[in-house]
Amino acid sequence: MVLLVVGEGAGYDGFGHIHVFIHPPIPVMANLKPNRPGTVAFSKAIQIGAILATLAGLVYLTNRDFWNTAIKRIRGNTAMEMNSVSAADSTDKMAMANRQVRSEAKIGINIGGIADWATQWPFVDLFKTSREWIPQREGADWGKGEPLQLTPEGWVASLAPGQFAETIMMIDTPHYPSGKYTLLYEGEGKIVLRNAEIASESPGRMIVDVKADGSGVFLQIRETNPSNPIRNIRFIMPGFEKTYQTQPFHPLFLERLSKFQALRFMDWGGTNNSKVVNWADRTTPSSARQSNNGVALEYMIQLANTLKIDPWFTIPAKASDDYVRQFAAMVRDRVDPSLTIYIEYSNEVWNTIFDQFGYALEQGKARNLGAGDEYLGVLRFYSERSVEVFKIVREVFGANADRRIIRVLSGQAVNPWTGEQILSWKDAYKQADAYAIAPYFDGADLDGDGNSDLNDPKAADKVLSMTPDQAINNILQEIPTEIKSIFDKNYAMATQKFGLPLYAYEGGPHLTAYQFPEDKIEPITNLFAEVNRHPRMREVYRQYLNQWKQSGGGLFNQFVDVAKPSKWGFWGAMEYQNQDPKQAPKYQGLLDFIDANPPR
Repeated sequence: MVLLVVGEGAGYDGFGHIHVFIHPPIPVMANLKPNRPGTVAFSKAIQIGAILATLAGLVYLTNRDFWNTAIKRIRGNTAMEMNSVSAADSTDKMAMANRQVRSEAKIGINIGGIADWATQWPFVDLFKTSREWIPQREGADWGKGEPLQLTPEGWVASLAPGQFAETIMMIDTPHYPSGKYTLLYEGEGKIVLRNAEIASESPGRMIVDVKADGSGVFLQIRETNPSNPIRNIRFIMPGFEKTYQTQPFHPLFLERLSKFQALRFMDWGGTNNSKVVNWADRTTPSSARQSNNGVALEYMIQLANTLKIDPWFTIPAKASDDYVRQFAAMVRDRVDPSLTIYIEYSNEVWNTIFDQFGYALEQGKARNLGAGDEYLGVLRFYSERSVEVFKIVREVFGANADRRIIRVLSGQAVNPWTGEQILSWKDAYKQADAYAIAPYFDGADLDGDGNSDLNDPKAADKVLSMTPDQAINNILQEIPTEIKSIFDKNYAMATQKFGLPLYAYEGGPHLTAYQFPEDKIEPITNLFAEVNRHPRMREVYRQYLNQWKQSGGGLFNQFVDVAKPSKWGFWGAMEYQNQDPKQAPKYQGLLDFIDANPPR
């Protein structure tokens, strides 16, 4: 018996590919598109249905979810190379199809990290974004005071004679509201402000005039009563004193995020280099600030619920099983049941620059996972621990797990081999619902050797010889070539081989200048700033995201929503929260795609 399973549209996906799933394999000949070797093409879907039905004798039409999980894209170097599978593999693929994997192309966003120097103000209480307490001493150099005594929540518990504590808010950016701020606090002591004027004062309350000139606001605790220390400091933006407790988020922050279809909380969770192990280690809403150890899970959940947008959570690499269990219980109980919840273990564990890589290296050795290959041990530990985390989460969610949870495994975009190791180790792909990459663009090959792009320090002079338009032309050349190849190779590995939809946990421009020779850093930073601000960047995003969709990509998360441009990168869709959206071409390009691709 020959069984041919053809996806919706009689097997034609609209991009020149026929998708088939055949057992046993049978020879089929078909014409090829001259410019796409190995891709089967027919002009009309009805022809496909007729031809394939004749060949197979049995055609089973399926829905689109099956299309994206169970069937194979035919590619090869000959007229046609059919992908065959065993009966057991066929059963696995059919089972995957029944999981209703989400695979439509849609746009989510990573939310930028909380910092006193950030150009985004998510909270109307600016103290939540303040810097960790800086130990100071009269007569000593700045920041050279002895360590401070803090409460478990992070408030200054006591001060020695001559000692004081200082923190900073909104430093080095003029992009925040001027006006009368309300400073509230509990306890007894003395607070001193710099770069702000106290208009009126009463116990536990000050009205403060703030001018947004980029100099920031410095808050010092000069005295505190150890029996009743100054604590619960709030620095409320103008107009929000009556509402900050019930609605902690700034309305402009909410508005800028409102159209996106997922919120990835990697930076908000302080995921990279996280030291969190136990549930008690995490930030809570009662913590002194939300900037130094990740944002409280309660706030992430409240933001997702407020916006009715699916949350994407990343679990700290060192998190204990108990942490995962308590995390899952809070998410289960508090996230709006109508929302889909994405779960990912850590972030880029394969990436050697992060502490989580070192942790995985140690754990891979301890578990003897690499068989002498330490890097392979890292990938296998990430795979293994991810599955352990997923199992705990599913246990907590119980019967609702399939409906509410999407389990995400991630790998390196330019090296699909990493994903293959992660997904294949102990059949981890069977315990996941999606595979994700970060397919950034950084320009096409400059020297014809395949190793040089706009980020290449050796190409500094060539890069500096470009106008912004020429640099954008270079990026536009990259999208249908190198970027398309990255998309297609990962789709082939994740979706065709393992039956998982392809997501992007991050993406966007990856243009940095810090790595160039010292005398070239500033001019290249300026060039890249012009490129990112150029109106044509909107067209870059249109082509980039359309290519993602055409290559079979699903959820795509921009990195990030708002970020200050610098030599370290131009990551933000917007440069500052109150930027005119019309002057933010990357943001406009994202919204264009969302508007053109409404949810099915």
